[in-house]
Amino acid sequence: MDLHLQTVRTGETAKLVPERTLIGSADHANIRLAHDGPYLAALVVRYQSGWALFCLADGGAVVLNRKPLRPGQRVAPQKGDLLTIHNEKFTFLAPSVLPPAEPSAAPTTCFAYITDPDGKEECRALDHDILFGRLELCHVQLADSRLSRLAALLAADAGNWYLHNLTKGVVARNRKAVRTLAQLADGDELQIGPLTVRIELRVSSAVGSPAARDSSDATEVISHVPTVVKDPVEAGTDTAEATEDGDGEPTRSDVPDFAAIRARAQELEQWLKSLSDPVHRARGGIGGWLGSQRDKLRRFWLDTPETTAARSQRAAGKPEEAFGTLERAIRVRPESPELLRELYRLYDAIGFHDLCYRPLHQIEKLADARGTSDTWVLETLARLCERLGAARPAMFDRAIGYWQKLEAATGESTSRQRANVLALRAIRERGYTGATE
Repeated sequence: MDLHLQTVRTGETAKLVPERTLIGSADHANIRLAHDGPYLAALVVRYQSGWALFCLADGGAVVLNRKPLRPGQRVAPQKGDLLTIHNEKFTFLAPSVLPPAEPSAAPTTCFAYITDPDGKEECRALDHDILFGRLELCHVQLADSRLSRLAALLAADAGNWYLHNLTKGVVARNRKAVRTLAQLADGDELQIGPLTVRIELRVSSAVGSPAARDSSDATEVISHVPTVVKDPVEAGTDTAEATEDGDGEPTRSDVPDFAAIRARAQELEQWLKSLSDPVHRARGGIGGWLGSQRDKLRRFWLDTPETTAARSQRAAGKPEEAFGTLERAIRVRPESPELLRELYRLYDAIGFHDLCYRPLHQIEKLADARGTSDTWVLETLARLCERLGAARPAMFDRAIGYWQKLEAATGESTSRQRANVLALRAIRERGYTGATE
């Protein structure tokens, strides 16, 4: 269904482009504002579920029906709605009644692994649409001239995630230019200016974190990660139960032996636990420089042949093969954060949440030995310990400790997250009295 935007002052009408209609003072905006207006004020697109308008400006510059919109906020415009941007007023027009929005599909969690030009990686579990750019209003902000002021938008609709190009140049998906928008798939690699973003998509479970979250937050970094495959050991099911073959008879070979995987995983955990802590050996001269460059490259190369193979095996529903691939590689190279991170992802995907701590803690020790802080692993550990605290109360204290380490490493306050942990612990102990640290 077509949608038009009419300027109240002049009566001029413009048909909105479904793939991308940009409103602002920028040269590449479809609907131009005065030169003193916002660079880009709004994006209007048409999804499977209907039309959507995204606010791209702050300071109350975009108002719909007298309600100011926040940066990144999405609304569904309707016929007759009044849009005010800066000093200009617009009215939405439709040739006929807009059809009702289609029901949304099962929600999909998008995990974005964002790598900056220095090779530093950050993982975000996205539960809101997010903006990338140089401006401070962006959820992913980087002061780099290679990144546009407003570069891209990641947005979800009807169970799918989309990449929107907000620039007059291009952003890329799997090394192919995206001029307006592209639907994302699991494993996609995006190039947004100097940022590399690897996408993982999973269907969300109905069970969320017990903690109440602030809906104004644009992202949560590794919040409650949905379980893809239920662990039959924890569920008390028989691993011999299987799907049926062509003759209606159950087949055992297609069913992962989670009990065997868990036993081998516990052996690997004890082996990792028995290793001596890595020691940082400071080196000067050319040797020290080469060592620092190698560390940067290690952080930039996010995949090894083993991690790529294990991820493919996991996606194909072969957790035994994925674990075997990682176990063999880790016993040879226990100092590889890439392998340990993929092991954590495998454990999390198959429901071995109680085993997730060891590989993450090992990455933390490796970072400490290099004299650096891995903020991704600190926040992931904090959220993991918070989740494990429901069964093991001592993990709440570890969660608070990791939030404090993250605050020291980033300089950003984590007092809200620590208060959240205290509240969860108090609820478990039957009654929150408002106590503080």
